[in-house]
Amino acid sequence: MITINLLSPSQKRELKIKRVYVAVKELIILVLLFTLIIAILLLISKYVLDNSLARLIERNAYSIAENREVINKINTLNSKIITVDKIQKDFKKWSNFFIIISEITPNNISYDLVKISYQDKSIEIKGVAKNRGDLTKLKDNLISSGLFEDINLPLKDLLAKDNNTFSITAKIILDKIK
Repeated sequence: MITINLLSPSQKRELKIKRVYVAVKELIILVLLFTLIIAILLLISKYVLDNSLARLIERNAYSIAENREVINKINTLNSKIITVDKIQKDFKKWSNFFIIISEITPNNISYDLVKISYQDKSIEIKGVAKNRGDLTKLKDNLISSGLFEDINLPLKDLLAKDNNTFSITAKIILDKIK
């Protein structure tokens, strides 16, 4: 078989250019088709994800509403625990404090009133001392105990030699009470 080429060189060039154009056209169509398929897939996945998100939000809202009572109980319990913890941290063993007071009190002194103000960190002691020496010894013992500061024993309470009624006020050092 013999093939005869009847095309001129210019027609051959045009034919080659047309083939290139057709190839580029087909390539562009394939790219556009591929882009279109990807866009359709993205739109479908967006729709599916939006529906899933809506269902999750609805389920979460239902769960929150269902558990609101439990959350309120937990919050109430937490506030009670915080209050109890604060009380425990501020706890002072007052029985030990009164044992120390009784140990530093001379034998010839009797108390009529021992008033403690926790808010003011103060103590007021009223009583009767058999003599002035016992009263000054009590004041010295209160000073040396280290539990008190600003101890105030009025001078008028020391005027009588016997059966001194007294009123002592002082600030309590709460950090030293355990």
